Order: sequence, then C-alpha cells, then structure tokens
Amino acid sequence: MKKAMMIAMLILLGMVVPGARASAQIEVIEEVIKEIIMAIDLGIQKVQTETIALQDAQKMVENAMQQTHLNDITDWVQKQKDLYQGYYRELWEIKEAIAGYKRVKDLIAKQVQLVSDYRQAYSLVGRDKHFSADELAHIYHVYDGILAQSVENVGALEKVINAFLTQMDDADRLRIIDETGRRIDKNSTDLRQFTQENIMLSLQRSRDQSDLQTVRSLYGLQ
Repeated sequence: MKKAMMIAMLILLGMVVPGARASAQIEVIEEVIKEIIMAIDLGIQKVQTETIALQDAQKMVENAMQQTHLNDITDWVQKQKDLYQGYYRELWEIKEAIAGYKRVKDLIAKQVQLVSDYRQAYSLVGRDKHFSADELAHIYHVYDGILAQSVENVGALEKVINAFLTQMDDADRLRIIDETGRRIDKNSTDLRQFTQENIMLSLQRSRDQSDLQTVRSLYGLQ
C-alpha cells in the first residue's frame, strides 16, 4: 500500500482548495479500497489453502491414532495428541483470520456506500435553488468533513489488512476493526441525518405545490 503520504497531502490540499479535496479524496479512497479488496481476496485464498493442508494432515494423524494400540506406546500417542492440538490451534487461528478478512470486507462495503451517498448528496444539494451561497458553503463544509473522516477510516482498514501480514496482536487488530466500524457507522448516520435535514429545510421553503414537487423529484421522494 502506498497511499498514506497521498492521503496526508490531500488533507492538507483540502485546507487550501476545498473543492479539490472532494474529488481528490474520493479518488484516493476508491483506489485504496480496490487495493484492500485485492489484499483481502488474496489473504482469504491463502488461509483457505492452509486450511485444506492442515485438515489433510489432521486426518492422517487421526487415522494413525486409530490404528495404534494406545496402551502399548503411550509416549508416541501423546506426541500425536500434541501434534493434533497444534493443528487444531492453527485451524482456529486461520478461522479467526478468515472472519477478520470478511469483517473488513463488510466494512469496506459500508464505506463504498458512504462515498456513494456522499456523491449523491453533494450533487443534489448543489442543484437545489432553496439554499444561498453561504448555506451551500456550510453544507459542503460539513459533507467534506465527513469525507475527510472517511479517508482516515480507509487508512485504518488498510492498517488492519497489513496487520494480517505481520505479527500484530489479535486484540489490537480486533480493537482497530471495532473502532473503525463504529466510526464508519457514525459517519453514515451523520451523513444521512444531515442530508435529511437539508431536504426537510428545502421542502419547508417551497413556495407552492409546483415548487414542492420539483424538490421532491430532485431528491427522489414519492
């Protein structure tokens, strides 16, 4: 992954050129997401292959134990039991890794939806004639703030995927996933609520039935 520096530069760019931040950050988010998804798929393939190998070895140990007179060679049997337990532990670790990969993939799907919602809200509010230039500047500022947090979320997910390839403690990895998941959920809720507030304000400002219908059509309301 090579996006950490780009993400930092984009945040700094947004402080100077707000309009540039939105499109540039979305581009980076989408590019990083593609890389994370590829890493997840490769990671799952790898651990699934390891699972098959361990399961085959486990069956060989079980067959050997069944064909052995346990009372005659206790030491050998104990070694096989220890080996079996080792396989079981590795299988459990692989299962946990797969669950972790899938959970990150679920969070990525939520983040993709968040970016999609952001694009739509950003576009629609700009076409709504019921907001002044100052109000639009404020609305865009709030939306851009949510998007900036999304950049941080994607960076955290990238860190988690890298952690699967390193020796990061399971508890630390789980903590990062949990914290990122909560932030993504909050960002999504904040975006939806803020967008709904803007829509309600626009509806309230409608002058007549025709104007009201125009607003409803703009936001896809029935």
